[in-house]
Amino acid sequence: MKIRVEKRTLLDALGLVQAICSKATSEHIINNLLIKTSSGGVTLRATNYELTFEGSFPAEILQEGEICLNSTKLFNLVRNFQGLEIEFNSTPQNWVFLTSGSSQVKLPGIDPEMYPPIDFKELECHFKFDSNLLKTAIERTYFAIGENESRKNLMGLNLEIIGSDQLRWMGADAFRISQIITNTPSTLDLKGNIIIPKKSLPEIKKIIDFSAGEVDISFDESVFQVFTSQVKFKTRLIEAEFPNLESLLSQVAPIQINLPKQDLINAVNILNTLTDTDHNAVMKLSLGSGEVVVESQKLEYGEANDRIACDYRGEEMAIGLNIQFLLEALRAFDQAPGEMVTFHVIGPVAPLMITSAGWEQYKSILMPVKIKW
Repeated sequence: MKIRVEKRTLLDALGLVQAICSKATSEHIINNLLIKTSSGGVTLRATNYELTFEGSFPAEILQEGEICLNSTKLFNLVRNFQGLEIEFNSTPQNWVFLTSGSSQVKLPGIDPEMYPPIDFKELECHFKFDSNLLKTAIERTYFAIGENESRKNLMGLNLEIIGSDQLRWMGADAFRISQIITNTPSTLDLKGNIIIPKKSLPEIKKIIDFSAGEVDISFDESVFQVFTSQVKFKTRLIEAEFPNLESLLSQVAPIQINLPKQDLINAVNILNTLTDTDHNAVMKLSLGSGEVVVESQKLEYGEANDRIACDYRGEEMAIGLNIQFLLEALRAFDQAPGEMVTFHVIGPVAPLMITSAGWEQYKSILMPVKIKW
């Protein structure tokens, strides 16, 4: 095989597969990627059996063929080449010569026939979806997705088709819930309720950032696929049942407190600065007439408090919350059109819901934490 490809194009392509070609595996072959000539360019393939990638990229084809090279090594070499183009030239013995500017490198390759076969199927449940909306759904739920392997059904993003034109995306662990509901561009005569592994979501985001416009989404009971004009990606699903959290999401709180979003984020950020090495650090949210006091108190960290004016006129109440969890929940409202967030309060030991006017499709729930001061 002999090809010539722009450095920027190749670097972007290799960046999409670095996490897929895992180094922490005993099976050496999947640390590699397959590059094959195709009509108008090259096809790049990578898999670790759970995540699979295939992308088409422009290149000048001087001689058709295919090569199989270590992904990490190739990525690091390309980053350091000074030339604007890179030429690949392979031998029948699977040696690959790379030339870029004044640099020349000889790399040992692997027989391409040894690389695992990759295929993408047409699945029954499929529809088109806006790529920016998919990115938004991931970003608004990712932080709440669990990582505890003893609760496998919480280690992914729950996607459920609700009605004929809406999708519900939900992330949850034992301490928080994040949900966003999006509309579909057309009516769906489909049913589906799946769990997309958390580790696949950053890779899907990379593909979205690389593409524009609509993507094709498809899935069955074991596989989730995202196709763009250049890239095909699939991930195995978590085959478990996501818990029914509707009772928490639909609860009606007797107290609604409107708070300036940025003032609250700034106040919680100050607390987080004092305690950023402790993911379990707790703060107290004290409700009083006309104000909310945000404070932390722990001798090894120092103390901080901030008073924020609000429309609360009820009895005094103190709610304990995890600092980082609250900060992540508030930051998820960065695209909300309004300047306020609403805290839906039932009581000091009940789940706290956060919403924002004009952005009713998104809500976040935090479980309270016991406080001792």
